Amino acid sequence: MTAMNTFVILFRRDGGPLSEAEQLSLGRDIGAWARLHNEAGHRLAPRILAPESRHIGPHRDAVQAEPMPITALLFLEARDLDEAARVAESHPGMRHGFTVEVRAWSAPNPAAAAANATP
Repeated sequence: MTAMNTFVILFRRDGGPLSEAEQLSLGRDIGAWARLHNEAGHRLAPRILAPESRHIGPHRDAVQAEPMPITALLFLEARDLDEAARVAESHPGMRHGFTVEVRAWSAPNPAAAAANATP
């Protein structure tokens, strides 16, 4: 069996909110899509981000002006980045104006975390 790696799909959507009918349709489509990919062993773990946020730091004004904010994250297991991208490409949100970015997910460097830990 091939080892699975963890990836994250970052969802962005530019434009106004979806209508109630679009939300219902998307929800049904995502449910069927998620069942299919969970059964295929991709272990999906979605997270929806609230629209409210606070930006901190010297570049906070540039971040707030970002045209397409991240609206959701979906963690999944896949063999490699290509497989994770294929899963992302099939997501029903793609038909509702969402764009996605797929990245490998990893734990922080254990040596760096230990060096920065406070006693």
